[in-house]
Amino acid sequence: MKRLILTLSIFFLLSVSLKAQFYVTGDDPGRVRWNIMDTDHFSLIYPEGTDSLAREYGYKLEKFRIPVSRTTGYLNKGRMPVVIHAYNAANGSVAWAPKRMDLFTIPSPYAPEPMPWSTMLSVHEGRHVTQMQFGMTRAQKPIGWFFGEMWNILVSIVYPGISNMEGDAVITETAWTQSGRGRTADFLNYYWVAFDQGDFRSWDRWRFVSQKYNAPNYYSLGYLTIGGFRYLYDCPEFMREGYNLAARRPYNLGAFYTTTKKLTGKKFKHAFMEVCDTMYTLWNASAEARRPYIPSEPVTPNTRMYTEYSNNLVVGSDIYAIKKGHVDVPTLVRIDSMGKEQRISTFSYNAGRLQESAGKLYWSESIEDERWSLQTHSKVRFMETGSKKKHTLKNDKLLYNPAPSGNRAAVTVYEVGGRSGIDIIDINTGGCLQSFEAPDSLQITETAWIGNDIYAAAVSDNGYGIYRLKTMGRGLWEAVLGPQPVMMKDFTSYDGELIFTCDRTGVDELYHLSPTDGILRQKTSLRYGASDFQYSEDGEWLYYSSQTLEGKRIFKTSTDSL
Repeated sequence: MKRLILTLSIFFLLSVSLKAQFYVTGDDPGRVRWNIMDTDHFSLIYPEGTDSLAREYGYKLEKFRIPVSRTTGYLNKGRMPVVIHAYNAANGSVAWAPKRMDLFTIPSPYAPEPMPWSTMLSVHEGRHVTQMQFGMTRAQKPIGWFFGEMWNILVSIVYPGISNMEGDAVITETAWTQSGRGRTADFLNYYWVAFDQGDFRSWDRWRFVSQKYNAPNYYSLGYLTIGGFRYLYDCPEFMREGYNLAARRPYNLGAFYTTTKKLTGKKFKHAFMEVCDTMYTLWNASAEARRPYIPSEPVTPNTRMYTEYSNNLVVGSDIYAIKKGHVDVPTLVRIDSMGKEQRISTFSYNAGRLQESAGKLYWSESIEDERWSLQTHSKVRFMETGSKKKHTLKNDKLLYNPAPSGNRAAVTVYEVGGRSGIDIIDINTGGCLQSFEAPDSLQITETAWIGNDIYAAAVSDNGYGIYRLKTMGRGLWEAVLGPQPVMMKDFTSYDGELIFTCDRTGVDELYHLSPTDGILRQKTSLRYGASDFQYSEDGEWLYYSSQTLEGKRIFKTSTDSL
C-alpha cells in the first residue's frame, strides 16, 4: 500500500508538469524529418531539406520584429517557436497552448498580394505575436496562472475581437511594405459600392451578415474600423491604448469601446459612422476624377440573394463562368447568347482560371491529401465543353494556372523549398516536356503564350512585373514590364498582346501590353472597376464581372467604346 501511494503521488506530481496541445493545426506528412534553426528571438522548426526557406523566414521575422510591435506596446521576448509547414498552401496562425507561430509556406498562386509570400507572413503573423502578449501582463497575469496559455486566446477574442485583430494586422502589412491588402482595389471595393447606394449600416450589421445583407469578411471590416480611427482622429497607437486598458482592468470587457470614446470623443457607433462618411467622401472624389466611364450593359440579371460570377471564359457564343453566393456553392455554368443559364457541375473553392483549347476547358485545382491534413496537392484538370465529366492530368508536381497552346501547356510550378518555375507539359498525358526555374527573387503566378515565347506575371520584392522566357533558348529571363507594387491578375494573351487586370488607378481595370513596342494601354474606365475580362470571338464585345450591391454581375461593352 505504501508503494502504491508513493507511485500514485509521483505520477500525480509528474502529470501536473506535462503540457498538452490545446490548439491543433493538423498533421504534416509522416515522412517528414524535422530540423531546428535558432535566431536571436525565434526558433524555427522546419522540414529537412528546406534550410534556405527557414533562413529566409528567420531573417524576415527578425527584420520586422521591432517595427510590427511599435504601436501595440508589446514586444515578443524569449524565443518564439515557429513551425514551418512546407507542404501546405494555407496561410499562417499564431496560437498559445502551446505558444507558437505556424507558417504554411506554399504561396498563394491565385492573385496573391504584390509582395513575396515570406514578407506577407512575417509581417502579418509577427503582428499577431505582439497582439497576444497583453494577456500575460499586469492584472491579467494572475488569471493566466490558473488557465495557462489558453488564456491568451480567450482574452484576444473577448477584448479586441477577431475583426480588430485581423484588421490591425492588415494595417501593419500595409504600413511596413510597399503594398499590402489595404492598397489593393478588391479589399474595400464592396464598401464603396454600398456607400454609393446609401447603404450605411451599423458596425454589427457589417460584422454579422445575413442571407439578405452581404458584407465583406472581418479582415476588411477591421481594417476599415481601426485604420479609419487612426487616420481620422490621428491616433496611430489606438491598439496600444486598448491593450493597456484591457491589461490593467480585466473587468472592463468593453476596453476598446472605452478607448474609442477616449481618443475620438465619440461613442464607438458614432465614430465608426464618421469613418464611413469620410472614406466615402474620399472615394467619391477619386471616382469623379477618373471620369468619363465606358458604357456597360448587363448580361446576367439581378438576383434576390447575393451572387457572384467570376472566372469568365468565352467559347463561341457561350460564356462559361463560376457562380457562387449565399445560396450557391461554386458551380460551373454556361450562359448562351440569349442569356439562358445552364448548370454544368459543382466546382472547387480553390481553383484557378478557366482556359480553353481544342474544345476542352482547363484549370488547376488544389486538392487535400487523403491522409495528411497539412499536405496540399495541385493538379491540372479538364473537361470537354459538351460534357460534365472532369479529368485529371497525371503529374506529381504542384501545378497551377495552365496556359494551353496546341498540344502543350505552360504551367506554374511551386516547390516545397520555396522556389517557383514553369513547366511545359503534354496536354494529353501530363508529362513534362521542359522545365525552367525562375530566379530566386521571383514568384511566378500566371503565364501566356505569344508564338513560341512564354510570358509570365511574377511577384518580387518590388511588386508585380512581366517577364519573357524564350523557350527556344536556354531559358533566360528578361523583364518586359518592370515590377510595381500594384495588383496584377487575369494574365493572358489576346491578338498578339498581353492583357491583364491591374488596380493601378485604385480600381481594377483592363490593360493591354504590346511586347513589340512596349506600349501599355488602359482599355477600360469603370466606376467600380471590374475583373475577369474576356473578348468575344468576333472581337466586338468585352465581357467582365463588376461589383454591385447584390453581387458580381457579368456586363459587356462594345469594343468600339474602349
